[in-house]
Amino acid sequence: MENILTATNLQAAYGQSTILWGVDFQVKKGSATTIMGRNGVGKSTLLKTIMGLVNVKAGSLKLYDEEISKLPPYKKAWKGMGYIPQGREIIPKLTVFENLKLGMEAVTDKKAKFPEEEIYDLFPILKDFKKRLGGNLSGGQQQQLAIGRILVSNPKLILLDEPTEGIQPSIAQDIAQVLKRLVKEKGISILLVEQKIDFAKQVTDYYYFMDRGKMVMEGSKETMDHSTVSKYLSV
Repeated sequence: MENILTATNLQAAYGQSTILWGVDFQVKKGSATTIMGRNGVGKSTLLKTIMGLVNVKAGSLKLYDEEISKLPPYKKAWKGMGYIPQGREIIPKLTVFENLKLGMEAVTDKKAKFPEEEIYDLFPILKDFKKRLGGNLSGGQQQQLAIGRILVSNPKLILLDEPTEGIQPSIAQDIAQVLKRLVKEKGISILLVEQKIDFAKQVTDYYYFMDRGKMVMEGSKETMDHSTVSKYLSV
């Protein structure tokens, strides 16, 4: 299986503070990869660096075989990368429908149709609430809307930061099922940052564990040992 994303010795900093100290990892095409680790080890910074929101200080980042480390975020979006940040960034004064339509901004094909019904098939609640303001949704509903909005742009790779944070378990289950469908049925690749191992286990094909800005362990879902995992997640 070919790599859709490859990072080699990736380094990034906020000002003088280095956060990523030479990160190496791959995301296989049509698979779900999860990065885990304690708070503050650089997971969210890694996603921001991949998307171009934090500058790459050194190292290489490739989408397929193309070097993209210096590209701005909008060009990465045009190339099929979608990013859902921790705070979801729903526009509170726009309706669900209007928030979804914003996803078309990343579509380069001007003849592309707005895939509204496809999104409602994945997230029926969004159809029921299409006229409701984004700010009036629960956290879980906002997360579903954020994923729906990214899917409108027909991404090849989705970067998803802590999707279960602050949402009820039943909606987390729904989101896990949708992510599995996206990988299996649509061949979308997913790079997930997640702290909850029970959620990650439902969707993940391959794991990386971060500590202090570096990858310290990796393995497939078949080889992951629960006691080793908890070592890297416990405070």
